[in-house]
Amino acid sequence: MSNQQSGFDDQEREKGKTQVEVTLSAVTDGEIIPIEEVQDDLFSQRMIGDGYAIKPSSEVVYAPVSGKLIEVADAKHAYYIETDEGLKVLIHIGIDTLLMKGEGFQTSLEKNQRVEKGDQLATFDKKLIQEKGFNTVIPVIVLEHDAVVSLKSFPETKAVARETGAMKVILTH
Repeated sequence: MSNQQSGFDDQEREKGKTQVEVTLSAVTDGEIIPIEEVQDDLFSQRMIGDGYAIKPSSEVVYAPVSGKLIEVADAKHAYYIETDEGLKVLIHIGIDTLLMKGEGFQTSLEKNQRVEKGDQLATFDKKLIQEKGFNTVIPVIVLEHDAVVSLKSFPETKAVARETGAMKVILTH
């Protein structure tokens, strides 16, 4: 994974503002892969932001950061968290899994709830997703934002949910 990703500026955006570092943890057990290896242009081409992805070996997904759930998809396959610093993170379980209309996904969370880093977001049926012909990879995307100065992926590829640091984001605050 490259240290500096496209779409974000490496310079301080505004003098006089402090820089804040946010570490995104692994959302599930599995293998961390570069976002450009995700087989979906929306993610691999960084159309909505940059991040990392995990090929899951588990069926439980956890929050990579603390914040407010600003969106929980009706199909329970996607979760948007906004941190106190204003960073917005998308956790998307599988590729094109919206088409499953919620089948195989479980959560008790609702929009506007607060979650803490490491809280369970959802469970999913990995076998069912694969049987329906969908990829189970989980992209975790830092959505484009002016305050983001840089993103750096950690070299670790073996992900342990809630423990492994996957990406460091530096933003102005």
